[in-house]
Amino acid sequence: MINNNVFAKTQKKIIINIMFLVELFMIIMSIFIYSYFKSSILSTIDNSLLDEYRFVHSVFTQNSIRDPIVLQDPKDIVYIYEDDQIRYYTQNRYFDQSIPKNIQPTKENLETLNYNGYSFRTYTLKEGKYTFKIMRNIDSEMESLSHLIVLLIISDIISLLLVYVIAKYLASKTLKPIEQSWNKQIKFVQDASHELRTPVTIIQSKLESLLKSPESTVEDEAETIATAMREARQLKKMISELLSLSKEESIVKVNNEKINIKELFSDIFESYSEIAEYQNKGFSYSVNMKNNIIVSDRTKLTQLLRILVDNAFKYTEPGDSITILANEKTRDRITLEVKDTGVGISLKDQKHIFDRFFRSDAVRAKDIEGSGIGLSIAKLTAGMLKANIKVKSTINQGTSFFIEIPRGRIMRKK
Repeated sequence: MINNNVFAKTQKKIIINIMFLVELFMIIMSIFIYSYFKSSILSTIDNSLLDEYRFVHSVFTQNSIRDPIVLQDPKDIVYIYEDDQIRYYTQNRYFDQSIPKNIQPTKENLETLNYNGYSFRTYTLKEGKYTFKIMRNIDSEMESLSHLIVLLIISDIISLLLVYVIAKYLASKTLKPIEQSWNKQIKFVQDASHELRTPVTIIQSKLESLLKSPESTVEDEAETIATAMREARQLKKMISELLSLSKEESIVKVNNEKINIKELFSDIFESYSEIAEYQNKGFSYSVNMKNNIIVSDRTKLTQLLRILVDNAFKYTEPGDSITILANEKTRDRITLEVKDTGVGISLKDQKHIFDRFFRSDAVRAKDIEGSGIGLSIAKLTAGMLKANIKVKSTINQGTSFFIEIPRGRIMRKK
């Protein structure tokens, strides 16, 4: 599917971006670590060479050629020139009496030189007619730095592999809610198309049957027209619910106000009492609360209760009863219940009743009108009110919807 390709490409881009940024950071850190250790090692050697120079300078005399200078560090090599002639040097395994011209420092400074595969750190200083050259072999230090480079490269490679695994996991986890939302949207469009197609097809077929009998009277085609009108009403209701659902999803503003639960139930009772009497169904309400006042959005709470009451009337038979109740659950929360003694909902279907367009096979078989959108709106509205909605039902014994809603804080006027 197209969405799978889109998510695969997006996941790949996220992984590449994360790996690039982390690897860039690792390279910078590696350069910093190598530079720091190299600078630290050379700085330590340089300080040691400077100390050696001060010592050699302080003990050097014309007789030093006969009385060798005992150096502070046996690893150091000392050459002292008088003008261009060697005046004093220490025996070593690297050079003879003079330092080869190709590695002689040309300036009075500290620098690193290479000769025959050996590395030397050298300090050169000219004082009067004498030139002091203090050298030290730093092969072990350079080898340590080489090992450090290898270690840093291996660490970067291992970190790159770990980052790939972590980035893949994080990208997958990050995209999962978006992918679920995408799939829900696709399913919603598919379900909406399917549900809207049915009444449109019926209306179209009924109109075509009328065109085939142009001489028929309205009385002759009363049943056909009635069916088309019924499907048109169903189509209008479904479109209205879809618009309501879309509106609720895009507008999440809640206008809180003080609500008297008893008065709210009374208003709902008055709206449905005639319908209950006409359908020969019992309808009542009960409020068991010490304080009937809560703070919430009255319009949305009324809409939520009306959806549940509508469903109760839809799925009950003559002689059944419908009750709405309010009870205090805790100090800060109350429970509203819409209870009926109707057909009930199977345990299997209870898991899906809040899904859009879901209607159980039993309901469809009984040809009960409905779009399967109402409870989706109820679930969404409950979320806006920071309420929890649950269902408890038994087949042929009835259904109870419970709304656990915050009481809200009543602001006192100053």
